[in-house]
Amino acid sequence: MVKRFARTVVAGTEDAARVRTLDACERTVDHLFRALDDARRASTRASASASANALASAHAFCEDRLRAVRQDLAMQGLFADDPVACGRCCALLERMIVRAVTSEAEREADASDDDFGAAALRERQLGKTFGMLLSAYAELGFDDDLHVERVGRFVSMLLCVRLRDGTSELAGDLRRVGVRTLATKDARFAMTCRAAFATGNWRRFFAIVDEASYEHACCLERHFAVARIDALRSLNCALNSTPMKLDELARVLRLDYASDAETYVKACGLTVNVDESAEPTVQFRTSPFTPPNLSRPDVAAALRAANRGFKSSSPAAPAIDRDVASVDVDVHLASLSLAR
Repeated sequence: MVKRFARTVVAGTEDAARVRTLDACERTVDHLFRALDDARRASTRASASASANALASAHAFCEDRLRAVRQDLAMQGLFADDPVACGRCCALLERMIVRAVTSEAEREADASDDDFGAAALRERQLGKTFGMLLSAYAELGFDDDLHVERVGRFVSMLLCVRLRDGTSELAGDLRRVGVRTLATKDARFAMTCRAAFATGNWRRFFAIVDEASYEHACCLERHFAVARIDALRSLNCALNSTPMKLDELARVLRLDYASDAETYVKACGLTVNVDESAEPTVQFRTSPFTPPNLSRPDVAAALRAANRGFKSSSPAAPAIDRDVASVDVDVHLASLSLAR
């Protein structure tokens, strides 16, 4: 049975009687993931607008039903007295988390208000799923040699998703995992990335992202706009008004195209010099730096499109060759230098 999400389930009501067993939840998740994969394959054969609408509808359907699955799992009270069932619940939650973070990265940019409201809802549901998974790990005592790498993988994904959360907000979740888990390779990667982000060492942050796995990159992508805006703020504070080529700025911000760097520059109110006889450049300190309001859907959508390299119907701009750049820009909140 693939049922809709119900916000409340009261004991003795029809909804309470319809809470599915663990077997039924596993079959439901299998069915939903197959349906989403079928919709993704069908979208490649349809027109652009039709495929986008069909895939968005499939995602919305799948997300609503997965919320109901998570609710049914929470109501079954899976604890360590039934380790087999609790372990199966862990595996199911892990599948839901991996699909959630990878599907979010595959979505096309959409400037509608509804999409941004749905994105916030997805973030909340992902956080609840992570919370259930960590509780199940704690019940089973998954801090031994057999499971420590597995737990470290999902703890690292949580840290990457919640990169902008305060330390106190994460402390409660991290208390539920052991020191051995935080010492795993994946967890150390996430904590190093978090440290670079928190200290404003954007050069280090982007270098770490270059080494990220696909799952980690999907988790970190939601923070790229904030990181690039703050990197531009640091450049504007530290550099003089000597023009910098947009393709060089794109390399610094880890963008594929100079046009994407221009999108960020204009969003921050900086000056772009366009000369027919030369490449476009950006000048710092010639106009006030005004960080864009990311709560506005149109602004956030434009920067999100630049993050992901989505191009319009206009001819594609040439990609930046990162190997030929001669200037290495060290972007940091406290100091910034140019070293040849």
